[in-house]
Amino acid sequence: MVFSLSQREWRPADPKAEGKPASGTIKLWPQVLVALTASLAHLSLGTVLAYPAIAVPQLTKPLLPDPSQYPLKTGAGELNRRHNTTLQETFNQSQVGEAPPLVYLLDNSTVSLDRLNYTLTRSDTSSSLPPRPHEVWLSHSQATWFASVHTTGAIMGSVVCGPLVSSMGQRRAILITSPFILASWLTIWAASLFSLLVSARLVLGICIGVTGTAAQIYNVEIAHESVRGSLTCLTDFFVGLGLLFTYALGMSGLGWRWTAFTLGLVINLPLIIGIAMFPDSPRWLATRGRKEDARKALSFLRGSNYDVSAELENIMKAGNGGSKNTLGQQVRSLKNPGVYMPFLTSCGLFIFTQFSGPYVMYSYTIYIFQAAKVSVNPYLSSVLVGVARVVGSAVGLVVVERAGRRPAMMVGGIGAALSLGCLGFYFFLQNGHGGVRYEQWLPLASMISYTLIVGATISPIPFLLSSELLPLSFRSLGSAVSKIVFYLASMVATCSFPTLKENLGPEVVFPLYAVSALSLVLLVWKTLPETKGRSLEEIEEYYKGLNK
Repeated sequence: MVFSLSQREWRPADPKAEGKPASGTIKLWPQVLVALTASLAHLSLGTVLAYPAIAVPQLTKPLLPDPSQYPLKTGAGELNRRHNTTLQETFNQSQVGEAPPLVYLLDNSTVSLDRLNYTLTRSDTSSSLPPRPHEVWLSHSQATWFASVHTTGAIMGSVVCGPLVSSMGQRRAILITSPFILASWLTIWAASLFSLLVSARLVLGICIGVTGTAAQIYNVEIAHESVRGSLTCLTDFFVGLGLLFTYALGMSGLGWRWTAFTLGLVINLPLIIGIAMFPDSPRWLATRGRKEDARKALSFLRGSNYDVSAELENIMKAGNGGSKNTLGQQVRSLKNPGVYMPFLTSCGLFIFTQFSGPYVMYSYTIYIFQAAKVSVNPYLSSVLVGVARVVGSAVGLVVVERAGRRPAMMVGGIGAALSLGCLGFYFFLQNGHGGVRYEQWLPLASMISYTLIVGATISPIPFLLSSELLPLSFRSLGSAVSKIVFYLASMVATCSFPTLKENLGPEVVFPLYAVSALSLVLLVWKTLPETKGRSLEEIEEYYKGLNK
């Protein structure tokens, strides 16, 4: 085999040219079925990301009763229209912790604007609005914590993930954490205190920090190199489905409580039942010296007509036949260019991807559309963005295998930068700079194009590469640490967005994200090899060649 570093690819890529013997016909459906089930963990990740977008507006801006639905004694229609704005303004002027104001209408009716439970009382009747359950209203700072605290939990989960996956395997790590995800969603459903809401979001973050990494590695390690890119990118496709599903529930008017209840049950029960039925990763079994179990797992994944002997021997060799690297040995191995080069590349991809704003877009979708003052309903706009994310992820399943990792990342980075630049330009025009009339369609078109491009390229591929590039002996620790970097970058981007928007304005913030997307293109061009069509063992051999 010949390696060409300058072209960032391996030659020859044809297995027949390297003398690899035919081993029979591979069945794809077992790998697809296992990958689909494991990807439900990333469906859960998508719901955790999108939930603040539909919950925060409901938790911070409680809806007033519509006076048109409750006719008053005198001049009902005109009176309702006259006082509807006054009611909302009075409510907005009241501060958290103040006694709720009481607004008097012309016919001696009163509206009690209690933040916990308000009713409409009329002097001439005993009828009132249906009583509301005890609610939770969030201040601006509390809403920011609620929207971003999952990233802190995800960092903690990534720290736990490395040792957990190394000792118990990816499949069992998912099985252990999935019940806690279900319990967290049910806690949000029943919560009456901000502390419970934020604690449940923190636990959700810890769990997705474990399951997200574990599912990604699991899909990489069970897949044959001919379909590894597509099966691994299924996880990002499921993230898009989770976003869309959550946005759709928000548009349906289900409410933030019952949305949480639905998300907890619909996703996690199938994941728990499904993942328990499948074998562990053959490569993880190889690191434990369980050769026969690895053979059985490979036979299940490849089909009974495929001879797994050659693949099994390569896997056992890469796994050192069961010799176990300690944590200290894995850390010391970072002195080796064959370890630190792919590790640093993986971390760099995550940093520049997150600083280009995808998690900001997912968490603040409705907030951004409200700031843009688009004529389309913000909740409907969020659903359109969710559809674009799913379509983009579906396109990515094909792009990653047909175009390759490097071209897709470079084209995606340039496309994302252009979309972000257009969105920033819209806000520049909106603020009256240059006296140019801004167009209402531009923010929606920019968000949809950005989400479509990101979903097809720069969102799924870094996760795929973080598992492909790292050597097997360092994969569990390296993947966990790179995910810590990923969630740190996500937390910084998500938490800083409201402050940056207030101090710099969106016309500056979104172009800054575009600069990060262009920096990603430069990093890919300079450091990333093409991994399409190469086995994990061949990729590892490539980086070992850097020592020579």
